[in-house]
Amino acid sequence: MKVGILGAGKWGTAMGDVLLRNGHEPIYRHHGDAAEGWPPGIDFLIVAIPVQAMRATLSRFPAPGVPVLSLSKGLEVGTGLRVSEIIGQVWPGTETAALSGPNFASEIAAGLPAAAVVAAGSEALAERLQALFHHRSFRLYRSTDLTGVELGGALKNVYAIAAGLCVGMNLGHNAFAALLTRCLAEMTRIGVRLGGRPETFAGLSGVGDLLLTSGSELSRNYRVGSLLAGGRTLQAILAEVGVAEGVETARSLYSLAAVPAEAKPVACQVYAILFEGLPPQRAVAGLMERAAAPEIRPV
Repeated sequence: MKVGILGAGKWGTAMGDVLLRNGHEPIYRHHGDAAEGWPPGIDFLIVAIPVQAMRATLSRFPAPGVPVLSLSKGLEVGTGLRVSEIIGQVWPGTETAALSGPNFASEIAAGLPAAAVVAAGSEALAERLQALFHHRSFRLYRSTDLTGVELGGALKNVYAIAAGLCVGMNLGHNAFAALLTRCLAEMTRIGVRLGGRPETFAGLSGVGDLLLTSGSELSRNYRVGSLLAGGRTLQAILAEVGVAEGVETARSLYSLAAVPAEAKPVACQVYAILFEGLPPQRAVAGLMERAAAPEIRPV
């Protein structure tokens, strides 16, 4: 099959490598190639570009007329929309899907064993995409919970910043384990409020991606948190690290009226550190000094 790929960064090219291993033909398009349109005869289009640039970039291209698979993870600032929702607004009527999971592009490109999940609104599209990518080094599961899979991939970036802060502040192993556990509970609570299924967040796009992104210097979001703990400014950090989707997703999540502050305490503290200058030590105190509560509450 011929597969168009919009965005030739590390993640887009890594997935292009998977397609090549399966005997398919990836054809790349860059942000400035709008005048050329899409390659003739493509069966699918993959988009792998930063979420905050998604709407403007897609608007320069005509609708592809084929299903679109997103590899991008985040929420749009100002609207709080997921990538599939942005695609639906820019290219109405387009079938959309998302691929997400605990994957670093460098390891996918190297052919190391990995797993992910592809989600679409229809089982038929999810099955087609699963067959396209499934490989002996890349085990791909499928789901019809497009909302939940997209939210897991987006929200874990915010919590990876919190994890980086925790490690950078030398708060200890106990604190790190407690933080990740509560972040998963918070991510699930938010995801269900926004239409995802609770079981999705126990899967690869939820806890799987959270564990990977929250424990490695290869994660840009983790590095943002770690460097913030060291006293660096956000502006200086982003100049060094590059795009870290969790930063703007934290802004979007904070502004979502559908999720009240009491349902997202960790995310609110991350937002306050990033955009309001709250010292990380005060953020920790704010979380630890909340009123005692049951561990398990209805989502």
